[in-house]
Amino acid sequence: MANLLAPIKTAVIRVFTRSSATPSNEAIAERAETIATCRAKSRALVHKYAVAGTTWAVLPIPVATSIGLTAMETHLIYWIGRIYGEAPTRMDVLMTAGGLELASVALKTAAIEAANAVPVIGWGIKGAIAGSAIEAIGDVVIRHYEQKYPGKAA
Repeated sequence: MANLLAPIKTAVIRVFTRSSATPSNEAIAERAETIATCRAKSRALVHKYAVAGTTWAVLPIPVATSIGLTAMETHLIYWIGRIYGEAPTRMDVLMTAGGLELASVALKTAAIEAANAVPVIGWGIKGAIAGSAIEAIGDVVIRHYEQKYPGKAA
């Protein structure tokens, strides 16, 4: 494994080291973290939101689940845009929220309310649906920004 990482280590050293001294492993790891891509940061954020959405959906709140998930998804899209250096306007955020709420009426409401019919197992199904929907939305948004800014460093 170390042999596979050697070219990356060498590249990091060349990019960030101005002197001929060899940096420590801690310095290399710290510098490598700073050159993370926007895609990597966005993926990590999407996973966090998917976990939060799954947890929210499992709560036995009949109608508020859809509104809460829409708010989370809108917030996620906003922050992915910020990671890529864009600042969505208030109108962009409102339009996104409106579109997500309309989409949730079709997908989430039917699936989640059907899952509520089966008390304990249904809650797990609700969580899986919510987490999967957030992951899918995040993937689409990341793909959009990657087409605009391919491989952009964060």
